[in-house]
Amino acid sequence: MPASRPPAPATDPAHPAARWQGWAAITPGRLYYGGQIGAADLHAHHAAQLLIGDGLVLRDADGAEHAMTAAFIPANTPHAIVRGASGGLLALIDPAQAGPVRAHPRLRSAAGWAVELDVPAVWDLPTLHALADRLTGAAPACPRHPALIHATQVIDSLLPARVRLAEVARAVHLSDSRLSHLFTSQLGLPFRPYVLWMRLRMALSPLADGATLTEAAHAAGFADAAHLTRVVRRMMGQAPSTLAAGVQWLTVAHGG
Repeated sequence: MPASRPPAPATDPAHPAARWQGWAAITPGRLYYGGQIGAADLHAHHAAQLLIGDGLVLRDADGAEHAMTAAFIPANTPHAIVRGASGGLLALIDPAQAGPVRAHPRLRSAAGWAVELDVPAVWDLPTLHALADRLTGAAPACPRHPALIHATQVIDSLLPARVRLAEVARAVHLSDSRLSHLFTSQLGLPFRPYVLWMRLRMALSPLADGATLTEAAHAAGFADAAHLTRVVRRMMGQAPSTLAAGVQWLTVAHGG
């Protein structure tokens, strides 16, 4: 994991072909990325997005472009990255964790996405996690319920097969409703979206190792390559191959 700002790569981050190169990690309800941020066409994804980097230029659905160092873009908000950054940080955050930022009065305008954050000197996962927590108003991490920790382990053992709430609840000796409540209250993410995030992580890792979309989709339990592609584009705003190329995936413990 990089501990300081990486050297600027030869590619221009504003060029459409610029690669996303860096590290990435998935935690419950979030995807974190650090490294080169390339340009991206107009898109909208299910997750809210925190974006940090020197020289960023973003465009909204009305075509207005604004330069900023840090942006927080609400979920389902069309946006484009006109100019990226040779080094930056990005977090995709499930709307359930986005907190009071969703009440911002200028959601669709790029002018309203700018937030007051200094570009950090350290580009690691704990720094990005803390910044995301600060923006979303998240409370400091608290100990997880033992049954919830067990449930995440059961889910990992069941994937890539179909994962049912009732089956996991039986395995951890809780009712369906109680386990569902724990996922929402302690992870900020309902059961089914949590499973989808974990399935997505399982699919992206083999892509980074050179697997085809079909192989990665089947390895993670998606119906086919088209299904995987739709989910990745909806949740991350990029094609699976773009995200997998040049990205080092970090293993993160979810027990808390």
